[in-house]
Amino acid sequence: MRIEYHSDTVKKYNEDIYGLTKRSAFVLDGASALTSKSYTPDKNDVSWMVNWWKVYLNRNIDNTSYTIQSILKKGVREFNREYDKFVDISSLLPHEQLSAGLAIIRKNGNILESYVLGDVEITAEDKSGVCYVITDTALKDFDTEVIELMRRNKQRENELVFKGFTKEELDILIRNRARMNKPGGYFILGHSEDAIDFGIYKELDSTQVNRCLLATDGIVPLSVKYSRENLLDQIRSKGVRNIIKELRGLEEADKDKRTIGRLKTHDDATVVYLDFSLQA
Repeated sequence: MRIEYHSDTVKKYNEDIYGLTKRSAFVLDGASALTSKSYTPDKNDVSWMVNWWKVYLNRNIDNTSYTIQSILKKGVREFNREYDKFVDISSLLPHEQLSAGLAIIRKNGNILESYVLGDVEITAEDKSGVCYVITDTALKDFDTEVIELMRRNKQRENELVFKGFTKEELDILIRNRARMNKPGGYFILGHSEDAIDFGIYKELDSTQVNRCLLATDGIVPLSVKYSRENLLDQIRSKGVRNIIKELRGLEEADKDKRTIGRLKTHDDATVVYLDFSLQA
């Protein structure tokens, strides 16, 4: 099996992370804070969160005596205890709370378990070359409202107030964040144990899986150039680092975000590529 992985940011702090263990692979995509407050020693609570979860998953995710969901629920309890040392979580407004998208695959006998919570993605290609994308589009649907507003406002560059957003855009983002882990909203890894049950869990026959790609939503600009099948081929031939370089070029060519709809010019981007048909 050939494995490649890379996580890239243009910011001071990378709020994405990936992990690889003997049985598993995962990616985490921390949701950008909609507040200037921070409480952890890292000075970036989102980065602190994804790093905490990487350590936890590295220690626990391979234990197939427990379901992925039960491991994650235990993790939420432990995470809340740790974060509560810095701030009373119950005092935080929804847009001040921490959250992250999460994608996991785990080998369990002849089964390849897959779990997605939030707008991260798992692409699985079967032996016949057909690709299946596992993701939750609920958050993307909420973001679309802001993206369309950004496209319509020709003067927005003169109206930015926080992290590259106008007040009107920020108000919508904060309103949408209040729908986090609630019915009719979207579900994501955060402070809620119950949210774990709303993740998308699938079992794949590992003998029929050709390739897998775990990715954060920072790779979205690549979708204007490549189908999922073609993207897997490009990664196989060029490697993940060159694909991320190509991604940054697409973003740079569309700085105003009018061709490729997205919230940020440059987002953190993380991929883990597993090719079961090739030797490393």
